[in-house]
Amino acid sequence: MHPTKTLLLPLCLTLATPGGAALADDSPHLDAPESAHWHAGSQSWYVSSLGGGMSVERDGIGWITRFSADGQLLEARWINGLDAPTGLTSHGNTLYAVDRAGVLEIDVGTHRVLRTIELPGAITPNDIAAAADGTLYVSDMAGNRIYRIAPGQDAEAWLQDENLEGPNGLWVEGDLLLVATWGPAKAPGSIETTRPGRLLEVNLTNRQLRVLFDGHSIGHLDGLVRRGEWLYVTDWMVGTVLRISSSGAVQTVLTGLPGLADLGIDTENGALGIPAMRDNRLVLLSLAEGSP
Repeated sequence: MHPTKTLLLPLCLTLATPGGAALADDSPHLDAPESAHWHAGSQSWYVSSLGGGMSVERDGIGWITRFSADGQLLEARWINGLDAPTGLTSHGNTLYAVDRAGVLEIDVGTHRVLRTIELPGAITPNDIAAAADGTLYVSDMAGNRIYRIAPGQDAEAWLQDENLEGPNGLWVEGDLLLVATWGPAKAPGSIETTRPGRLLEVNLTNRQLRVLFDGHSIGHLDGLVRRGEWLYVTDWMVGTVLRISSSGAVQTVLTGLPGLADLGIDTENGALGIPAMRDNRLVLLSLAEGSP
């Protein structure tokens, strides 16, 4: 999975917010963008920035930026003063952002933080996904743990298992939670792995875990979304977007941008939004008409 072409499938590519573009305060619009999320209600892409060049400290220098559907900057600092926000999701008019102190519950209309939901014992909280009823699931990559937050409730450590293999990207569909993994760590807290990550499935009723596609390793996976029969994932280390069929066939969609992180999807229009952490860009991919 190391092809030389940049685009391997018939897609429309837009690079939004070039690295180095400056605001009035002479800071970039994006700084180590980690997650992109499409919110249909406001017709906007929201992108989290760690700030400080991939800093994950509780330093108050992270933020969320808002873009239009076609990647035009709407609000550079839609919400500011965060620590190192990573995964984003939404339910109704509420945006949820994973930060170092926990999950931030943000009103989209006022872009104010309504509350912070603590994640007891979390080491590296990363991605977040929302079920249809508003229940949230949060991955803790180094802790091999998934948290569950029922609407209006505190977080519970819902599943902890070494077989989660560094859980990163999450996607809820029906009574299943799909998990994209980084891979088993060589040592606690290390990003070096004994092998690349895989795709897992967790039953939300009985918490049974199953490895998909005969257990094949795929990559050091970050983001995960679905469109139709296809799953789309990012391999952060290599810098690729991959799509995977229901039979497990893997195709490369985009390559050449190391640090592609937690992608989002505009399901209505079939557009993917992918943060390029090392290039401080939001990459928008519009699937060609008639393609999966």
